[in-house]
Amino acid sequence: MSDFPRTLFVETTTRCNLACPMCVKNAPGWRGGEGHMAWEVFERLEPAFAHAQTVILNGMGEPLLHPDLPRMIALTKARQPKDGWCGLQTNGLLLTEARAQELVLAGLEACCLSVDGDAASFGHGPGQEGTAARGVSLLRAAAARCGRNIRLGAEFVLMKSNAAGLPGLVDWAAELGLDFLLVTHMLPAGPAQEGEALFHPCSSAAIAYFARFQPRAEALGFGLSELARTAMKYNRNAAEEALLDLAREMRQGALAEGLWLDMERLVRTDFAQLDELAGLFALARRRAAAAGLDLRLPELSAPDTDRRCAFVEGNAACIDWLGNVSPCQFLWHGYACSLYGESKRVHPTQFGNICATPLADIWRAPEFRVFRELARAGEYAPCGDCSTGLCSDIRGDVPFERDCLGVTVPCGHCPWAVGQLMCLGSEPNQNAR
Repeated sequence: MSDFPRTLFVETTTRCNLACPMCVKNAPGWRGGEGHMAWEVFERLEPAFAHAQTVILNGMGEPLLHPDLPRMIALTKARQPKDGWCGLQTNGLLLTEARAQELVLAGLEACCLSVDGDAASFGHGPGQEGTAARGVSLLRAAAARCGRNIRLGAEFVLMKSNAAGLPGLVDWAAELGLDFLLVTHMLPAGPAQEGEALFHPCSSAAIAYFARFQPRAEALGFGLSELARTAMKYNRNAAEEALLDLAREMRQGALAEGLWLDMERLVRTDFAQLDELAGLFALARRRAAAAGLDLRLPELSAPDTDRRCAFVEGNAACIDWLGNVSPCQFLWHGYACSLYGESKRVHPTQFGNICATPLADIWRAPEFRVFRELARAGEYAPCGDCSTGLCSDIRGDVPFERDCLGVTVPCGHCPWAVGQLMCLGSEPNQNAR
């Protein structure tokens, strides 16, 4: 395990010039505050930059709003290892020719511009069409003038209303000459947005296992969605008894295979939608491969057993605008969201503040080290397959203490650990699949 964080996510600001409805910052329950990181706070990170291969200036705000952003990049690059890189994520609305040149001259090496809309606009709503293309053009021209290299990419939040445009987005990114395209599912900020979410929280193994029994239930004249109603009947006919026998067989088989089954969620599975999305992903991958575009796609559903934390594996630390140190972006702030169809309150997990303690000392402290070891082990509960719903610890009714397996890190329900969410610097490269 590294003696220093190798990846730093530094929140330059929580202020933003947009109010995207899918952002938890704009939902009731946000507790991250509003403000810019003070230069004196950022300077506290200077010793840590010497050990950081990756420094990403992002967070819950728009980094281009910070007046010291070029200065921050310059300090980072002055201290980073020669093979390290510094990047940021932005909506691009504030990019100008002068601003782009400032960033490139300061040493910016990667920029990810957010896009939404359909293949005809790729902007940020009416009046902002073509924002990303304009930003790419400005940054590319600045890099050419300054004799620098910069990796350029785009980030896209996948929703039911825009998923059909994914192959077109790949074509657009390739035509624009982008280096990478990052696609992430949304995290619903509230119940009203759940209908737009496409990620299936059950594991792929549980979904496939359940699908094997559906034809047998239909052969009896039922669907597995009839189980609850059938179980409550006092007088059952032979077909209904056979359906309950099938359910017992399914439960026993799942137990033997070590699977958790959330029957209520599984019976609501839209298999046609899953198949359609898998087809869109396959088409997008083929087009990206043909164009030489680095395409990074999220999971369709939770992985079977290999739940991995990109933050822990990348030896990452997240520093908020006030200097508080967290292990990952999921636990960076206090906010509310909708998880697995239920309301969830996320409590921030912080191990110190760089204004009081050097980051290296916070990183090496026993409580932070143990947290990373437990998260890396991946032995936490598979919350997406749990048939009892979110427990009070997971809902966040009280600050998290332990899950139902006794593990003391709140990672079983983390949307990053199951591949639902990705961001610059935390995403695995899945093109090799």
